[in-house]
Amino acid sequence: MAIDDASADVRATFRNTEKYDVDDAPPYFEQVSIALTVASPANGEDVQRLIAHAERACHAAQTLRHGVNVTLAATLNGKSLPMEAKEG
Repeated sequence: MAIDDASADVRATFRNTEKYDVDDAPPYFEQVSIALTVASPANGEDVQRLIAHAERACHAAQTLRHGVNVTLAATLNGKSLPMEAKEG
């Protein structure tokens, strides 16, 4: 299938009140929106199937939908830095 051009406009809203000293809530995304624009001589059904397949294979989108534990390990000059565990 030929795709002449494709672009994605990705936008997000997020909570970031701790940055402004409003409260102690950690920053996090509340919503992520993707607007995909495709130029192709292919028919709409074929393009829809391609988009659905690509979206299912997108690690970032699937991770945001399902959530995942995040860990942090840090070193300074080759030595481990103890990091405080944060609850999510």
